[in-house]
Amino acid sequence: MKIGIISDTHDNLDNVQKSVELFKAQKVSVVFHAGDYVDSEIVRSFSGIKLIGILGNNDLDRSGLSKAFEEIGGQMNGEICEIEEEGIKFVIYHGTNPKLKNSLIESGKYDVIICGHTHKIENRKVGRTLVLNPGTANGWFFGYKATVAIFDTQTRCPEFMNL
Repeated sequence: MKIGIISDTHDNLDNVQKSVELFKAQKVSVVFHAGDYVDSEIVRSFSGIKLIGILGNNDLDRSGLSKAFEEIGGQMNGEICEIEEEGIKFVIYHGTNPKLKNSLIESGKYDVIICGHTHKIENRKVGRTLVLNPGTANGWFFGYKATVAIFDTQTRCPEFMNL
């Protein structure tokens, strides 16, 4: 199974459309969004893809985002989401609070923690936990490239891609 991973889209509809096309072409089964959509139109752009997401620190219109998730049949989970796919325990957290992020990592409870917030790609192992940050799908903050990731549950490896 392939899982699309995206974060920090920050209203960039063009890059979200590119990511949706890429996820469809790669035949991902589900997309995990680690927050900072900013606008509900970003969520609606994922229509036709199973979207599971959490809120980031810039997601102030919670009711609008919640409504958009309902419209596309997606699942919005507050600030933290625990989910199991193919026997792999994931937690999705935006990463706003470094102490909370570290406690999730160090708990040893999860196989994979997916976060965002820093806009930097992260791919490291801490004990048994793989820590992944797909970077920013927005791409223009802080000079970072627009990136997403695809996680393969068979190989348990991510692939990072430029948009």
